[in-house]
Amino acid sequence: VNQPKVLLLDEPLGALDLKLRENMQEELKSLQKALGITFIFVTHDQGEALSMADRVAVFNDGKIMQIGTPEDIYQRPRTRFVADFVGSSNVLPPDFVQRYSGQHRWGSLRPESIRIGRAAKGDGVAARLVSTNYLGATTRLALDADGLRLHAIVPAGAKLPREGEAVVLTFNREHLHLMDEPG
Repeated sequence: VNQPKVLLLDEPLGALDLKLRENMQEELKSLQKALGITFIFVTHDQGEALSMADRVAVFNDGKIMQIGTPEDIYQRPRTRFVADFVGSSNVLPPDFVQRYSGQHRWGSLRPESIRIGRAAKGDGVAARLVSTNYLGATTRLALDADGLRLHAIVPAGAKLPREGEAVVLTFNREHLHLMDEPG
């Protein structure tokens, strides 16, 4: 096909190793800009979708759940499905959200927005460190806040509490996103 208006790419990078996949993402973005045509890029890799797209459509059971910029989809998911599906998010029940926002709605709080402190220091959400998962540049923490499983991401090398230790979680309330779903 010469000079198409739209190019459909269905999982074009699915079989590639991580390094080659990252290089090909850059190449495809450059190619799309140079050609000036629309690419419809199908992928089940949410990170790939966020890094490649100008606009993202999230589907569930054949229905569009949300369309927006990568930042909108990631930072302002409209539903629990989108929050949980795109990246890693703490999907928070309405009773929890109401304590911090005054509204009885479902909420989303990204793990990178949570700060960990010693239990004796300050106000916040009381929790216990369940486990850590070293990821290279970051460490993912699993936390239990009165039966609610939360995750936080901290820079690798950060001083961590011991597993089982009581901690206090804090976050900027502006980072607590209220979803459209009723509570």
